Amino acid sequence: MSIKEIATQLELSVSTVSRALNDYPDISPSTKKRVLKEAERQGYQLKGADTAHWVQAKRVITAIVPSQDMQYIDTILSKVLAGTRHALQAEGYLLQVVAIDTGKQELSEFERLVKAGDQDGFLLLRTRVNDPKVHRLLKLNVPFVCYGRTERAAQFAWLDLDNYQVGQLSLTRLYEQGHRQIGVVSVSERYFFAQQRRRGIQDAADQVGVSIAPEHCLEVGFDEEKSYLACAEFLLQHPDITALICLTSTSARSAALAVMRLHNTRLNHSEQQISVIGCDTPVDELTASMGITSIQQAPPVQIGEQLAKMMVSRIKGTPVKDLQVVLAPGVVKTGF
Repeated sequence: MSIKEIATQLELSVSTVSRALNDYPDISPSTKKRVLKEAERQGYQLKGADTAHWVQAKRVITAIVPSQDMQYIDTILSKVLAGTRHALQAEGYLLQVVAIDTGKQELSEFERLVKAGDQDGFLLLRTRVNDPKVHRLLKLNVPFVCYGRTERAAQFAWLDLDNYQVGQLSLTRLYEQGHRQIGVVSVSERYFFAQQRRRGIQDAADQVGVSIAPEHCLEVGFDEEKSYLACAEFLLQHPDITALICLTSTSARSAALAVMRLHNTRLNHSEQQISVIGCDTPVDELTASMGITSIQQAPPVQIGEQLAKMMVSRIKGTPVKDLQVVLAPGVVKTGF
């Protein structure tokens, strides 16, 4: 908010507000008090310890999204960030989203961003195992919140789905439906959530005596078109597969589309269609029409709102141990 807007809010002149902020003696104590109270509410702060000059605080939160396969933000992250932006706006903060490549230049690009110093805190989305950005922010003692965990989760604030349970629920549901030839469409296990989901799937499979063949596991990226082509070829190569567990919403939609087109091209249309489970896939008309069963927690927008509240709390000094939240997943059946 500008000085002019503060003046309008308080029904004062711009000159009066400016002089009150700079402690001019011709402004009454009561007016100064009103102006300073409104200025603090709107994020203004003193510039330097030995001056009465007030400037507007940064009040900017930077969300870091890893860039991969030329696709920065998928459907889930887009909805999460929409909720975050809305909630931060209500607290007087601006959200800026920055995509950083996950290659060799990742840390140097991130360092440049941190050194610029034009943000109050960071949100890290889609964390990885041994994530260098987490290590750097911990060392610098910069406020941050992760959507996801790493191996150092006890040291920082985070919001995450119980990804191990996601994997277990997925496998158990398909087993109870009679499936024994189950395929897994995964992403790189350098992402912490993927590692945990795969472990949950495998442990549940071991418990019920189902063997997931190595050749029934496909790794894809986050590009929907490439994932679709990979899934279509995968299904043609393995006609014995009766169900797929997809670890991301992108791969779930890609696999479901491949399943639908494969089913429609076969001569025997009475053959039962392959079941698709999407881990953390939004429940909407698209997923319903594609017959995807979703293993989901809270809606993405609500997750974004919660991340924003946690970020503001962290900036205000709330201990990290009070800002570590696990969301329990549930099964949402949609489609045919």
